[in-house]
Amino acid sequence: MIKIQLMNFREIEIFRPYDHGALEEALCHEGFPEWQVHEWLAAEMVRVAKRHEEVLALYSMDPGDGICYLLHGVLVVPKCRQQGLGRWLMGHAIGVAESKGARRLRLTTTKNKGFFFASGFAQKGNEALFELIPE
Repeated sequence: MIKIQLMNFREIEIFRPYDHGALEEALCHEGFPEWQVHEWLAAEMVRVAKRHEEVLALYSMDPGDGICYLLHGVLVVPKCRQQGLGRWLMGHAIGVAESKGARRLRLTTTKNKGFFFASGFAQKGNEALFELIPE
């Protein structure tokens, strides 16, 4: 029997990264090509979820045109998956974008689209969008 320790979100803090080394390693470990790793780390809003200095997850986002923000993705380290951390962190990204005036998020990655569609993104033409303020 596998024992799963439940995630205590109160122990997790979200920061701007001060060291991109661990983030680059996590992205490369997941098979992201070098250009995409650079895109994620060069974004205006990179946030890292940590517990006791340990990187658990991250997301990367750019303001796009100010109304439609570009979400490059959400990454949860393998040992922390299936505990709700990805959705929790995506909620943080949505809150940040909304507080800055965004009306929608556009997904720029093709990885893990099922996760994003299950979280409220919808395919509109050739784009995956999340409507913050439905029209």
